[in-house]
Amino acid sequence: MVYMFNELSVSPVVSQEEVGRVMETFVTTYIAAKDAGLKELRIHEKTIPHLYQLNLHDNYNLDHWLQDKRIKKDIRDEFLGIVTTAPLVKESDAEQADSDSRSEFFKNLDGNKKQVWGLGAAWLYDTISVSLFTHSEWDKSTIQIDHYYLNDQAESVNVSREVRHFSSAENFVTHLGWYQQRQRDDLQKSKDLWQKRADFFPNLILNPELEKQFATLGDSRELTKIIDGLRTFDTYAGQWKSGGFSYEDAAAKTGLRMSPESDSTLRKFGSSRKFRAAKSTKVIFSLHIKLGDTRIYYYPDGDSKKIYIGYVGKHLRIASQD
Repeated sequence: MVYMFNELSVSPVVSQEEVGRVMETFVTTYIAAKDAGLKELRIHEKTIPHLYQLNLHDNYNLDHWLQDKRIKKDIRDEFLGIVTTAPLVKESDAEQADSDSRSEFFKNLDGNKKQVWGLGAAWLYDTISVSLFTHSEWDKSTIQIDHYYLNDQAESVNVSREVRHFSSAENFVTHLGWYQQRQRDDLQKSKDLWQKRADFFPNLILNPELEKQFATLGDSRELTKIIDGLRTFDTYAGQWKSGGFSYEDAAAKTGLRMSPESDSTLRKFGSSRKFRAAKSTKVIFSLHIKLGDTRIYYYPDGDSKKIYIGYVGKHLRIASQD
């Protein structure tokens, strides 16, 4: 399950020693969440370019902290692993998750009203947020934020939202019951979807190996997005009766983002895109649908006019990442 980093919590503290305490608390909290099953921290794309340069104390930013010999090596290394591997939340992803037009989120902190990305994304994705413990406001299990948006009648609406939140291992424990129930519910949804796949997607053939992938999807928001994408594609697939398959036509008529894989990626990683298109045949699935950072790889068989779904899950490795 994904959870969101609260970038507003990157704020100054009273001393360099306090910076060390804050960062160590954050890393140990991250480890506790990971051990419980929260394995995918998301950081908003607008936070990353400034993260290392943000001062947590006078003339002592995160770059300085990372080079400070007083800091435990395992804490520093773990933090570097977090910021270099955490997927980014892009504005386009948030827009796809948001059913309202021109939606913005704000937080009042010490009399100052500031726009927030991570806390807003946590509410949109119905998940949880994590903060650096730099302020007493972040020592809470829920955070209040303001949500501004235009409704269907183009009327401006402002409502208060409550976001699940933690900044320490102790905070996180208060959410364990919710998280464990969410895991059970999502697992059951995934199983139900697989068992009823022929009813949900009558015009698509799902690779048997997808059963394991569906069982590990976990996040209900992600699962809903995948179901919606596959249903839209299934409608298009049912109309393909003659002629060759055109992904450009499919993209234009479904509104789904799709493309073939690049030649360089297929040369280097084509084997990881080989899936079963018939009972005994594995072929390279180059065409794929892009749903945020989720990918659905498919293969249109021109002879049978059937579309096979070979993979549903996280973005596979591409040549440009090397």
